[in-house]
Amino acid sequence: MGRVASPRHGLLEGAGLRLARNLRRRHGALLFRGMVRRVGPSSTVLSAAMTALGLVVACSGDKVSGPNTEVAFVGLSGLPASGQLYVGQTLFVTATTYDRDHHLITGLAVTWVSSDTAAVAPWGTGVAVVGRAAGAVVITATSQGQSASASLTVRVVPVASVRITPASGATYVAMKTQLSATALDSSGHPLARRPVTWSSSDMHKATVDTAGQVTAVGGGIVTITATIEGKSASATVTILGRPTANWSGVTGEWVTYQGNASHTGYVPATLDPVVFSPAWESTVVSAVPLNPVTIGGGRIYVSTNAYFGVQQLHVLDAASGAQQWSYDFGGIHSVDPPAYDSGTVYVATGGHEDSFLWAFDAATGTQRFRTAYENQWSRWYAPVVVGQTLYMAGGYYGGMYAFSTTSGTEAWFVSLNQYDEFSPAVRDGLVYAYTGSYSPEVSVVDAATGAAVSQIPDSAFGWNGWSMNLAPVLGASNDLLATQAGRLLSFDLANRRIGWVLTGRFDGQVTLANGVVYVQNAGSVVARRESDGSLVWAWAPPDGTVQGTMIATQNLLFVSTGATTYALDLAARLQGWSYPAGGALALSKDGLLLIAQSNGKLAAIRVR
Repeated sequence: MGRVASPRHGLLEGAGLRLARNLRRRHGALLFRGMVRRVGPSSTVLSAAMTALGLVVACSGDKVSGPNTEVAFVGLSGLPASGQLYVGQTLFVTATTYDRDHHLITGLAVTWVSSDTAAVAPWGTGVAVVGRAAGAVVITATSQGQSASASLTVRVVPVASVRITPASGATYVAMKTQLSATALDSSGHPLARRPVTWSSSDMHKATVDTAGQVTAVGGGIVTITATIEGKSASATVTILGRPTANWSGVTGEWVTYQGNASHTGYVPATLDPVVFSPAWESTVVSAVPLNPVTIGGGRIYVSTNAYFGVQQLHVLDAASGAQQWSYDFGGIHSVDPPAYDSGTVYVATGGHEDSFLWAFDAATGTQRFRTAYENQWSRWYAPVVVGQTLYMAGGYYGGMYAFSTTSGTEAWFVSLNQYDEFSPAVRDGLVYAYTGSYSPEVSVVDAATGAAVSQIPDSAFGWNGWSMNLAPVLGASNDLLATQAGRLLSFDLANRRIGWVLTGRFDGQVTLANGVVYVQNAGSVVARRESDGSLVWAWAPPDGTVQGTMIATQNLLFVSTGATTYALDLAARLQGWSYPAGGALALSKDGLLLIAQSNGKLAAIRVR
């Protein structure tokens, strides 16, 4: 029988360490798993895989040439002084072999075995021990017939609290909503594999199954509770009457950035979330971010958003997501988001002077024209088409253009501040741009001639890079709305001044519907009155922060984070629906919600 290494050599750590020639084998809880891989010219890591119930042991030790000496004893190190570990905790245990004179012997095979497995596997000199289930276990390392063993007790980390997501929300009669519950330890860390018991405070209002899926039965407020090992958390669910869908007010398609020439992001429809269902998901270009999409003529138009690399335009069938045609622009700097009008799709490409406005037949992909414009490594948002004129941002030092949609002929160019990542807004014969730098201002020009009409200065404009990252939004009260450097601004177009301004952490694109401004502030959504900026309500997503564009309808606001798209009920001011993908949003008149994602995927949700 082998001898335990002397403690003075520091080879043994922890309580319960002992020698064992013959292990008492019983069915139990150890998983051996790993791989064999070459580490260097003379070293190999050995591992193997064997499944049981409670611990994981995985080896990782170097095997090198050693003296031809008999092993006198084996030592173990890396064990806890308490002889305990918790479920999910990992220990790294090392076995070392010695001769009778306490000289270290290297390069010898070590076999590891657990009292909780029915098999023995060859291992290297080190193992990773991972707690998987509560109980006692003995691990043993053997080399040349000499062994060292350690007794370990695996304990379950107690549940200190429970987190339920979302903590509050809205749903509709006959609709199903998924909740999730997570057990947390005393430090707030998640604990895996803890059974959850769900309950409803009123089965006449909502039921909940064993997986946390809530089914709304009747109107009112109900509390759904998740209990894990005696600890509980609750979610308050407001059950709303089912809306009556109404799309009669929707006449136009989503033809440019934020849907229309005023960039409001508003679709005048009432939606019924009970009928929402995934339609399709298409990988347009794998792992390449997508620009915001445009919709028209039963097709979806989407371009890639890459730095050089893949620069393509793709056209998909709206009903199925099947690709109809595509165009590869080659290894250029950039391709901008497309616009659609009357059977033609328009898209601008960028670089250093080698920049063009392209027009393609939307059905066939046939090129109709290609017109050069000035650019200096800039990107722009989608053009705006009104009548037979296309308006777009551009210019070597910043500005905007007007082109004929039939021939591509340039109608006029107006020089602006040197900013990119914007698109002009167009309404009632006037074109509006908001840029900063040397003369920060809202610029208003005549749509037919490009002649200057007015300017509204912004003396508090704060420089934060050379991209505006927005399109100005034209409101119903002869106002223009935008965010800039943490501010939310309303420009009074009639009196040619700033009407009101709010400071905070406002960012991104403004969405406007029925006299209410929806905008991001510090990662949350705030709703403010268009007239004076006063707060109406605010909402924070349960996970992540709000980003990208938003869409408003008569009764819902679609909001996206990096991982999830939510529909907020505007009356209840609560989340009423969600989908596990986030990105740039668009909504077709036929009831298709599009989510253009940063991973190259385009998801379509049928909402009508």
